Amino acid sequence: MQMKHGMYGLVLGLVFSATTWAEEAPKVGCAAKLDAISAQLAQAKAAGNKHKVAGLEKAYNEVSTHCDDDSLYAERLAKVEESEEKLTERQNELAEAIEEGKSMDKISKKRAKVAEAEAELAEARAELTH
Repeated sequence: MQMKHGMYGLVLGLVFSATTWAEEAPKVGCAAKLDAISAQLAQAKAAGNKHKVAGLEKAYNEVSTHCDDDSLYAERLAKVEESEEKLTERQNELAEAIEEGKSMDKISKKRAKVAEAEAELAEARAELTH
C-alpha cells in the first residue's frame, strides 16, 4: 500500500515538473517576435515616447495578423544562406588580396569585412533558432 502512494507521488511530481518545464520553454518564431515587440513597447511607454509607441503598436498588429512560423523560418533560413555566401565571397577577396601581395592596409580592410560578414552570419544563425 505504501508503495502505491509513493508511486502516485512520483507520478504527480513528474506531471507537475513537466508542466512547469513546458511553461518555461523559450518562445520561438512569431511568439518570440511578439514578445520582443511587447518588451520594446513597454519601454517606449515608460519613456513617454508616443511616436515609438505608435510604430511598435502598428508592428505588433502586423506581426500578430500576418506572421506565420513556417514562412518566418524560411525567411530566416534564406538570410543565413545569404550571409554564408557573403562570407565566402569576403574570404575569397581576402585570399586574393593576400595572394596578389596587396598592401597591409588593403588586407586589413578585407579582414575587417570578413569579420563583419562572420558577425552577420552568427546573428542570422541566432535568429534562426528564435
